[in-house]
Amino acid sequence: MKRIVLFILLIPNLLFAEEELKKVFPIYRISSEFNKSIATNSAVYEFQFDTRNGLIQEELIRYSIDGVNGSKVLKNKTLTIQSTPGKHIFQFYYHDVYNEVYSDSLKIEARHHDSYSVTFHYARIQKMNEKPVIYLYPQLETKVRVEMDIHGDDIFTYPQYDDAWNFVAHPNGDLVFGENTYNYLFWEASQRAILTAKQTASGFFVEGKNAISFLEEKLTQAGLNAKEQADFITYWGPRLAKNELNFVHFEFNTECDVYANIDISPKPDNLYRVFIVWGAVSERFDVKEQEIKTMNRSGFTVLEWGGQESHIQQSFVNKNQKTEL
Repeated sequence: MKRIVLFILLIPNLLFAEEELKKVFPIYRISSEFNKSIATNSAVYEFQFDTRNGLIQEELIRYSIDGVNGSKVLKNKTLTIQSTPGKHIFQFYYHDVYNEVYSDSLKIEARHHDSYSVTFHYARIQKMNEKPVIYLYPQLETKVRVEMDIHGDDIFTYPQYDDAWNFVAHPNGDLVFGENTYNYLFWEASQRAILTAKQTASGFFVEGKNAISFLEEKLTQAGLNAKEQADFITYWGPRLAKNELNFVHFEFNTECDVYANIDISPKPDNLYRVFIVWGAVSERFDVKEQEIKTMNRSGFTVLEWGGQESHIQQSFVNKNQKTEL
């Protein structure tokens, strides 16, 4: 996700009304008050959250202070953090449809309670959901209709998609549209490319030099045949190989509905969807090795594979420390 450069306005007599400031500054100080009930070696930050389209209520905010991570369900849309006096750097994450918010050093005096307003703005990063292809293997020559509901912009399909793909599928995988024959159906679209916390909870770390052998091993486990593996690896292998270290997560079957819904008539006996979602990382973090689901190739079988290079919220996944509130 693209970082936001923040400007912190610390002038006591604000030049803008509060609502105007929210349009300009993702974070700004509202007030700073001395509080004799706070210990002499302590200070308190209070952050009030909203988004451009509405308030955040009793929801989870993930944050870091000076690189130490924590999370908290808000009370009255506020997060209160006790700290030491001095300067501290904050980072806040609410939801993957919003940009993270980063602060400059926020200075606080001993025994002070400082309040800040934090506004999340929609993330504008778009990446291609790249080269999803669909193979169809009926047991007999079959007239097939495939309808797609693709979630994204700048949609491209091949062959041309007009309300649906209508063609004759052959057991060897040939797809015949009139006088033209294709090996597979192709689509792609611009979609947001940020891995969520759920996605980064399981997966694999893959060094670029091991990318090909890794893909061969995992795609064999998944049940892809030699041609399908070759198509997959010749596209994704070089992309992973150029990075020193990658984090890789696979999404299977209904998990792929976030990218597109697919409806096939006649209904196949087995529909197997696998998307590789990955990104370059600078260091490893705690992650559970992901289980690879194996496709069933009996009967009328359909395989779709695709992928997306994504930005990884590494600042929120590479530490397990918690900040005490």
